Amino acid sequence: MRTTTRISLLTIMVGAVLMCLLLSGCATILGGGSSQGITLTAQPSHATYAIKSASGLLMSSGAAPAQVRLPRKNEYQIEIVADGFKPQSVVLTRGTNGWIWGNLVVGWIVGFGVDFLTGSAYKLEPAIVTVAFQTSAVDNGAMETYAVVRMEDEHGKCL
Repeated sequence: MRTTTRISLLTIMVGAVLMCLLLSGCATILGGGSSQGITLTAQPSHATYAIKSASGLLMSSGAAPAQVRLPRKNEYQIEIVADGFKPQSVVLTRGTNGWIWGNLVVGWIVGFGVDFLTGSAYKLEPAIVTVAFQTSAVDNGAMETYAVVRMEDEHGKCL
């Protein structure tokens, strides 16, 4: 009787673990979940940012540098502003999170469904945004302002 109880308990535990794996998506578990961190830096350091969703909803604002977590389901527009310079805009777009292909091995349709419904099937690009506001003298001696915008993926590769 005792052996039967152990086997039944082991069967239930293994079944529970398998159900958890089958009822979740690979991108949800391994690919970072339904939100993603975006790194914003700007020079000079008094720059501020505002992030709006594609529908115009203000998602975050503050002073740069900042690390902001955003839902992966949407696309966003970041506006970075510094006194004396023209505002700079960067669009965050949705790309495909490579971890969704793990659903071909584990999860199948349910895994794909979970990943797409939670937004985990996507990744936001660029993941790192750096804006350097600068001034320079032109031929007639006047000062012009401009900005250098650097956009990188989560591994630091330039996009």
